[in-house]
Formats: sequence, C-alpha cells, structure tokens
Amino acid sequence: MKVVQYAAPSIEPVSIPEQQYHISLNSDVSPEDDSMIEDNIKSAREHVENITRRALLTQTWDYYLDRFPAENAFKLPFGNLKTVTHVKYTDSAGTQTTMTAGTDYIVETNGDQCGRIVLPYGVSWPSFTAYPSNPIVVRYVCGWTTAVSVPSTIRSAVKMIALDLYENREAQQFSNGGMEYRENVAVTNLLASARIWDEFL
Repeated sequence: MKVVQYAAPSIEPVSIPEQQYHISLNSDVSPEDDSMIEDNIKSAREHVENITRRALLTQTWDYYLDRFPAENAFKLPFGNLKTVTHVKYTDSAGTQTTMTAGTDYIVETNGDQCGRIVLPYGVSWPSFTAYPSNPIVVRYVCGWTTAVSVPSTIRSAVKMIALDLYENREAQQFSNGGMEYRENVAVTNLLASARIWDEFL
C-alpha cells in the first residue's frame, strides 16, 4: 500500500492577512515578509497534516493496493472523503479495467472520518492475476472545501506553528535561553483530538 498526491490543495487554512495579524505585524510589511509568511503557512499545514494524518483542504490522492481485501470494504486515508474519481485494476497482461461506481462498489464518505470503498450486496471483488507493480489504484478527493470549514483548533495550531517558523528562522535546535527546543505543548493539545488512528491495507 502507498499513497501519492495527485493534486495539492489550492488554498491554505490560514490567509496571509490572518497570519500577519497573528504575528502582530504592522501595515508596513515587505513582499519578502509576505512570501516568507506564505511559505510558513504551507509548511505549518503540511506539518499538521503529518501529525493528524488528515488532508486539511481539498486535495487529490492515488491510493495503490497490491490486492483487494478479504473483507467487503476497505478504508481510504486522510478523512473527509469527498468523491472517488475511479477504482482501477491491472492484470498480469497489463490490461487495465475501470470498476463502475454503484455497481461494482459503493462510496461511503463518513463525514470527517475515513471514507470507505464497499462492495454492494452479493458482489465480490474482481478475481484476476495482478500486474506486478501497483495493480490496484483508487483516485479520490478529500479534505475540507474551505478554510473556514477547517476546525478552529486545527487553524489555531497552524497559526502557532507558522508563527514559530517566522520568529525562529534558523534550525530549531535550541531556544534563546540555551535549552533544548521543544514543540509548543498548546499545539499538541489542540491537535490531540484531530488525529486519525485508522489502519489501512
């Protein structure tokens, strides 16, 4: 099993003006500052996604499987499943087949938790000799659709991490007092309930 991002999100959970306000910058902000803040927000969002195992904003992923499961369903990573673009499998001859939604499988979105691909009643997974490399692929879209729909606890954590990146622009090995650097406990607490714990094929 592996996941590969097909399309990254086109927006971030925090805007540049919001982050400027959080940093308490005055209106005299240079384009270089804006560029740094933008990079910091993206890095903070990616860090939060790694911690929570979630896709925060709409993005497209390819989920590759070596086999279909023994059970009648399997989960898709990252939560907030919106749509499934396709489910395809490739046999040993290199022939690719696209499964039909509603007939061969059902999409179960499950709100902000992990969505699933489910077999309809009386239907079985395809029986085939699998291609040796990435024989099954599910392309799907997941994540909250707007920045304001991202939970406030997650947005606050993104702001805190982006602020830390802005104020500590070098490698964060030690604090100003010479003590070993530690991640903000408030960030850990804010994200504690947002983490996805599901296991995948």
